[in-house]
Amino acid sequence: MRRLRNIPEKLSRVTSSGRFIPEVDGFRFVAILPVVIQHISERLQRYSNVKWSQAIATDPVAFMASRGTIGVFIFFAISGFILALPFAKYFLEGRQKVPLKRYFWRRLTRLEPPYMIWMLVFFVVLLVQGTYGFKELLPHLGASLFYVHNIVYQDYSIINPVAWSLEIEIQFYLLAPFLTALFFSIKPKLFRRATLLGSILCLMVLQHQMGWYKTPLKLSLLCQLQHFLVGFFLVDLYLTEGKSSVRTSHWFFDILALTSFFLMAFSWSEDLGKNLVFSSALLLFFLTAYHARFGLILLQNKWITAIGGMCYTIYLIHLPLVEGLIRFTKHIALTDIYSVNLILQIILMTPIILVISILGFLLLEKPCMDKNWPRKLSAWWSNIRRNSLILKKVEP
Repeated sequence: MRRLRNIPEKLSRVTSSGRFIPEVDGFRFVAILPVVIQHISERLQRYSNVKWSQAIATDPVAFMASRGTIGVFIFFAISGFILALPFAKYFLEGRQKVPLKRYFWRRLTRLEPPYMIWMLVFFVVLLVQGTYGFKELLPHLGASLFYVHNIVYQDYSIINPVAWSLEIEIQFYLLAPFLTALFFSIKPKLFRRATLLGSILCLMVLQHQMGWYKTPLKLSLLCQLQHFLVGFFLVDLYLTEGKSSVRTSHWFFDILALTSFFLMAFSWSEDLGKNLVFSSALLLFFLTAYHARFGLILLQNKWITAIGGMCYTIYLIHLPLVEGLIRFTKHIALTDIYSVNLILQIILMTPIILVISILGFLLLEKPCMDKNWPRKLSAWWSNIRRNSLILKKVEP
């Protein structure tokens, strides 16, 4: 039991600042869960031979499962919060300025090694499967590795379709320092917040007036920036209103958090009116969940934060795993009721996804969370070479 209780600590993330905000990883868990469920549901519909008792188009469970993409937008808001936080501290609290060289180097060393290794693994798997030829697949690999597949092919990567959102994340990473300077250099609090909210509104209007919500621009930051700016707004509130150790919590906020989550599910659409509702619900979800009595217990739970903390690995590998596992599990069916079989598939696949994700996290992602890993690796390699030269000298 003691070893079991220690597992979340071993899986905990390493942060650059050394300060850990458990609710952030709790929100990451909330974001990754619907994404995984959506992809399991899509593969069940695609590969199962069961004739469902109710048409998928009218099945409420299938509909809710199809809303999993809202988890990606929650991720975008979290990224907006995390990346803006150190820059906002500089402007609002007079903290140390973040050197741009260090910022970009940290993004590179933190995210690139796991991403590149997993994309190469999936590239090899597709080659072995014979799904695509080498010459056909190689350009897609190159475009994916350099985060330009959305731009070049105007479609999801065939190496790993979930990489579409990571390309948008990279675009945001490049602009984040300049966007934070633009907004958080505004000193009057009310004017700064009004500017942020006004920018979110103007962005969504422009997206619909200019047609940015259509492919291929919907796979770019132009169509997604408002979700990151929600994270900016949360940073503003967190630094100026929400850092007190005393936090008001009430069960009523649990109801509001659940309501806003379902409101996101039903309002996610290309329609401008619904898009405005979605962004409002996204902001409301974070604000209310942060003060929810039972939601707070969930967001701070060690197991929840541990799983949320390795969501990058889960996000990278879960879809190819689901694609592979469904070939075996699609034959397992208890009934012709879709919801029952979806739950069954989730029960069968989730432990496997979780175990492989834990291994991938511990072997690839967590080591890269150490900001000094390139220097340590260089020192280790230098030591190996030095010992090798010494051995050669002492050989007769």
